Amino acid sequence: MSVAAARPFEALQKAPRGEPVALLHSCGAGPAWLFSDPVEQLTRAAGDWSGAFAALDDFLTRHADRRVVGWLGYDLGLDVEAWPCTRDDDFEVPVLHVAAYRHVEEFAPAPVPELPPELAPAAAAARASSPFVAAVSAADYERRVAQVIEHIRAGDIFQANLTQPFTADWRGDPRVLFWQLCAASPAPFCCYVEDGQGTAVLSSSPEEFLFRDGEHVRARPIKGTRPRCDEPARDAAMLAELLASEKDLAELAMIVDLLRNDIGKVAVTGSVNVGPFPEHESFAQVHHLFATVTARLRPETTAVDLLRATWPGGSITGCPKLRCLEILEQLEVTRRGVYTGAIGWFGPGSSMHLNIAIRTLVHRGGRLRGNAGGGVTALSDPHAEWRESLDKMAGLERALGAPIRVPRESARVSPEDGS
Repeated sequence: MSVAAARPFEALQKAPRGEPVALLHSCGAGPAWLFSDPVEQLTRAAGDWSGAFAALDDFLTRHADRRVVGWLGYDLGLDVEAWPCTRDDDFEVPVLHVAAYRHVEEFAPAPVPELPPELAPAAAAARASSPFVAAVSAADYERRVAQVIEHIRAGDIFQANLTQPFTADWRGDPRVLFWQLCAASPAPFCCYVEDGQGTAVLSSSPEEFLFRDGEHVRARPIKGTRPRCDEPARDAAMLAELLASEKDLAELAMIVDLLRNDIGKVAVTGSVNVGPFPEHESFAQVHHLFATVTARLRPETTAVDLLRATWPGGSITGCPKLRCLEILEQLEVTRRGVYTGAIGWFGPGSSMHLNIAIRTLVHRGGRLRGNAGGGVTALSDPHAEWRESLDKMAGLERALGAPIRVPRESARVSPEDGS
């Protein structure tokens, strides 16, 4: 691999510490960008979501001539719809962090190279000092899936995206870990963001949330997953099974319909369209189904107008969205944080490009948090849903060099206590 191919990661290693910095890398699908020398930043603490979108709108207006980069946490949805909050936050990080950058360096498209020998000691130090521990047992997670199915059969919802957290002790260099993550699990929407206050977010997301260019907007929701296999015939069979799956196709269709409705709130009437259905793509650890939704936005629609209409992304909530948000609040074990929010850039002007923050690690205070889950429908098998969550953690597990440990049992969930 040429030295030039490694330049974005090497440049990140050399970027100043203790202030915001960001690297966006598409693993060869397009150029990479390193952002440094922040002009101003906007950061909202965990739980401080009230008025956050208005503050973001003001920030983007003030810096309309610059590229603004950062993350938006899942709980910003509470600034749009106030569902009852019952979950504590056991891993507090800012619910919103963006920075306007003075210096932007662009790198030509290139695949991710291996770490150079001089970083071998740092790579060894980046190994986790504990396993990646799941918050709940397999049986507990399956019970939670079963409760989602009960809600579906009762007519409360059509589907919901249930998730679980995994945590490890870790004190290495998150910049080296991001390099390892991109090498182990390359994806088109990889992002690395430090807020300069002790939080680093590392994402190898395959999912595009929103891309805006002028009046045109695009979303590409993912729904449907199968693990990759080393044996080619078996791998092809897994993809064929996914493409023929009634459950996964129905799941994707429902989310496409939800996104059509969400984007339609700010789109020109009749302009919302769906591309070929379904589409699929294969990544290092999994096969995925997805679809493409496009539209023309009404004049004067701001980035925040678009976010308010679509937040949180339908592919990681379910439909109908608000009822799913209420049910997930009851059935998940902690707040999601950055996970299933979005990471990416705004500007200059009204342009924007955000991923869905899945396959994402957050580093703070000597701990790493990763999450995984999947869409539950009436046809879901609880054990298969649990297995799917582990399949989605495989790239993070490989980059971290730590096994996933699942508790033998955890507290039983019940509708009465919502635990």
